[in-house]
Amino acid sequence: MSLEIIPLGGFSEVGRNCCAVKADDEIVILDLGLMLDKYIEYADSDELTEISPKKLIQVGAVPDITILGDLRKNVVGICISHGHLDHVGAVPYLANRFDADIHATKMTCEVVRSLTSEEGKGLRNRVVSHPVNSRFPLTRSIDIEFVHLTHSIPQTVGIIVHTKYGSVAYFNDFKLDATPTLGPKSNIKRLEELKGLRALIMDSLYADVQGRAKSERIAQEMLFDQVTHADLKGKTVVVTTFSSHIARMRSIVELGKRLGRETVIFGRSMEKYLVAAANADVIDLRKEARLVPYRAKVDAFFKSTKDLSKYLLVMTGHQGEPKAVLSRTIAKGLLRLGPDDVVIFSSTTIPVGICIENRHKLEDTLRSMHVRLFTDVHVSGHGAKEDMRDVIRMMHPEHLIPTHGEMKQLGALKEMAVSDLGYAPEKVHILYNGQRVRLA
Repeated sequence: MSLEIIPLGGFSEVGRNCCAVKADDEIVILDLGLMLDKYIEYADSDELTEISPKKLIQVGAVPDITILGDLRKNVVGICISHGHLDHVGAVPYLANRFDADIHATKMTCEVVRSLTSEEGKGLRNRVVSHPVNSRFPLTRSIDIEFVHLTHSIPQTVGIIVHTKYGSVAYFNDFKLDATPTLGPKSNIKRLEELKGLRALIMDSLYADVQGRAKSERIAQEMLFDQVTHADLKGKTVVVTTFSSHIARMRSIVELGKRLGRETVIFGRSMEKYLVAAANADVIDLRKEARLVPYRAKVDAFFKSTKDLSKYLLVMTGHQGEPKAVLSRTIAKGLLRLGPDDVVIFSSTTIPVGICIENRHKLEDTLRSMHVRLFTDVHVSGHGAKEDMRDVIRMMHPEHLIPTHGEMKQLGALKEMAVSDLGYAPEKVHILYNGQRVRLA
């Protein structure tokens, strides 16, 4: 008789999020994500002939499910919190290792299907869709509950694993946005009802940042403010952002309308998430913008279009990725930019080496063209210190387990819980992957 937390990825690091909750002999897997920089480095290797799950584990690009050993056969369900690659991207490589269904919201299920189709990986697992704010039986002894949380992709949920030993909440990526531009607010009422959980596993990425995360409404206003008052006659306007950020994409389409321009969206990953949002009945932006996903058609557009000032150009490549549309079309001379043309990065630079280097190179190139460059037109989808404080106060779990952060962030969440909220230090567990904690 026991209740255990088994970290498999994303603990004391940022990426490849994955955690196992073990109740007696049954195990629930929460998220199967990629460590994006390590995955990109491995997948782009000139010597690579096949993407091997075993090798992905060895290089730290996916969760280390070998930690489970023989317990792998005891997995009764895989639950995915949302559709970002650092939470769902390892599904095509690892899900078949478990004889268990995949459970997620409709939007996330659409992302799973898109990923597995793109990677050519046939899933043996059933992919089962559940409504936001729903509860369903997983086994005779375990129920799963999806509680809506605001984040930078639709239908993000906190996952509650209800067992006979108490409930464990997994809140990995969220903020408390009071004015979201797409979808409902976080389900505060249910969070307050869940008070007294056995444990809360919590995103700590910005635990060392004072205040609250800014609302997506502010990012929308920033985006409009950058260009709607400028004289853009005859000028090219380019925006790049996260492909999965459907609320931001909606604001960008609205910006195109305000500028009196047709919005054209370039890139396969842009299309993938927009189609997922449409199929999940979130929003269908294809009705309001033109999609040009594939390289040949991207190149044909720029070769055949003489006047780019008629369009708002939305492109992949906000991290400066050499193979993304923005960097590639500039490098090939397809996208010719000059003085007073506008490039907006509606994103921040992901703080890992390869992203910092790529963005630096791209921004240097753009500055050499004398364009008007706007960066960090963005707000985070992750909560800051006060968001975390509020959730802990609402739910008041017996144990708190920080995740999705390095030691600085994990330590900041623990310090706040101990100093400000009265937790005993032994009740706040800073863990490494593979380091179990027994709750019952």
